[in-house]
Amino acid sequence: MTWQPTARKDFRDAVRSRTIWLLLAAFVGLFVLGSLALGPDSGPFDAFVETTFENVYGVVPLVGILLGYKAVLYERESGTLVLALSLPQSRRDFVVGKFVGRSLVLAVSVVAGLVVGGAFAVTQYDAPSIGSYLIFIGATVLYGAAFVSVALAASMSTTSGRRVLVRAIGAYVVLDRAWNGLVTLLVQLLYRFEISLPSELPDWAVALQLASPSQAYRHIVTTRFGFVGSRAHLDPTAPWIVNSWSAVVVLLFWIVVPVALGYLRFRNTDL
Repeated sequence: MTWQPTARKDFRDAVRSRTIWLLLAAFVGLFVLGSLALGPDSGPFDAFVETTFENVYGVVPLVGILLGYKAVLYERESGTLVLALSLPQSRRDFVVGKFVGRSLVLAVSVVAGLVVGGAFAVTQYDAPSIGSYLIFIGATVLYGAAFVSVALAASMSTTSGRRVLVRAIGAYVVLDRAWNGLVTLLVQLLYRFEISLPSELPDWAVALQLASPSQAYRHIVTTRFGFVGSRAHLDPTAPWIVNSWSAVVVLLFWIVVPVALGYLRFRNTDL
């Protein structure tokens, strides 16, 4: 495979255009200043992680979508797509390179921001758990890469910029903001529109709650640090299939499947 040149070019372009520096400054500011403004002044290190997690949860998907939704669309609109594919690389290599390059831009920014924020927090909070914090960073990188994959798939799906943006934002709303509501609505439909739902969600519905990248990410961080959560998949009585390893599999699914489906459509597209 020859995806490396495309990945390197994407990363270098982000450095030259200062995109990565702007993201780095934004994440460091968000994690450090967000902790100062919204978190407690002192206490256990986990309090810093909980404040940072709430800041990360809504921001990282949007950054991933902004990085991914124009990855192919811009090349198509500028006319450089045909030139890129005339080089000795296949469309598959081009797509893999785009995904790796955009994900790397996001990962470097997120890791640097969380490392600087964590180093600051170590001086202010007690009992830091380095191992758990590294898991938090790794889960955050997977979480962001999942939305880069979704946006990249949207970028390959059509030649209309408006449609790409609508599909990418629609995916964000469904997967991040509305997922639990959609699961509840599905249960209501299956219970024939009865207002009174069963006292507890069925096991399959609890497992389905975990199937979005946002809820999978929440499950990993919340259970790792023992935060209080109201979602059914966080309850100790959740079915056996709902656990942190399942959540990791869900994140990997959303990293691989969207970009693979987008490639299958892009593979036969007339340029």
